Amino acid sequence: MISNLSDKLNQLGILLQSNIARQFKLTDMASYIHVNILKQQIYLRFKLSINSMELFDNDIVNIRITNDMIHITCLVYSNYGVDKVMEYQDNLNNFELSIFDNIALKLLSCFKSHINFIA
Repeated sequence: MISNLSDKLNQLGILLQSNIARQFKLTDMASYIHVNILKQQIYLRFKLSINSMELFDNDIVNIRITNDMIHITCLVYSNYGVDKVMEYQDNLNNFELSIFDNIALKLLSCFKSHINFIA
C-alpha cells in the first residue's frame, strides 16, 4: 500500500509541475516524496519560485496510515496565506486511489490562486 501511495503522490507532483509550468514563468520548481515506513507516513513536498522569490516550500499532501485507517491532509501555505485544501479519512478497505484526481484539481486551483495573488 505504501508503495502504491508513494507512486500516486509522485505522479501528482509531476502533474502539478506540468500544469503550473505551462501557465507561469518560473525560476525553480520541484516536488519530493518522503516515505517513513516505520511511522506509516508519506509526504509530498512542493517547492516553487518565481523571479527567484520562493513562493512555496512545504509539504502539501500528508498521508498517514493508522491501524486500518488512512488519513490524508492537503495544506498549502505561502505569503498569501494558508489553505486547508482537503482532509480525508476512511477505512483502508474503502480507500480508492481515484481520490488523487480530486486532490490534483483542488491543489492546482489553490496554487493558481496563491501564484496570481503573489506574482
